[in-house]
Amino acid sequence: MMELFSEQYVQYIDQEHVSWQNMIQMAGQPLLDDGLIAQEYVDEIITTCTEKGPYMNIGPNIVLAHARPLPSTKKAVMALLLSKQPAALLDDPAHTARLWIFLATPDDRSHIELIQKLATLLMDANRVQRVLAANSQEELLSSLRAE
Repeated sequence: MMELFSEQYVQYIDQEHVSWQNMIQMAGQPLLDDGLIAQEYVDEIITTCTEKGPYMNIGPNIVLAHARPLPSTKKAVMALLLSKQPAALLDDPAHTARLWIFLATPDDRSHIELIQKLATLLMDANRVQRVLAANSQEELLSSLRAE
């Protein structure tokens, strides 16, 4: 599944009291650094969340952060942030998450294959458990690589 996430876009953090907005910002930061998205896309995700509620919380402990396509997004790409400490999406304790998946897409179609691959990964409960059990960057990468 590493073709889903480039190694440089996978992060593990162990920090206390990180806000949900900062989780999204940090998850997307490597894409920003590489010029694949602009800050407006990160801001759009946070705004969309605030306006539309916690629908991005797609499973226990998992947020799929995304927004409508923006012209500044260069390609369909995903990044992943695993946090040892959970953060509550919209500050709602019913929606705490540790796995923050950041999806960027330049249009309505180019991300469909990524979403299908992600769904396959997320439907594998053992795999998800291994990812969530990772306690370091190395363990996180190896849990994503393991077939």
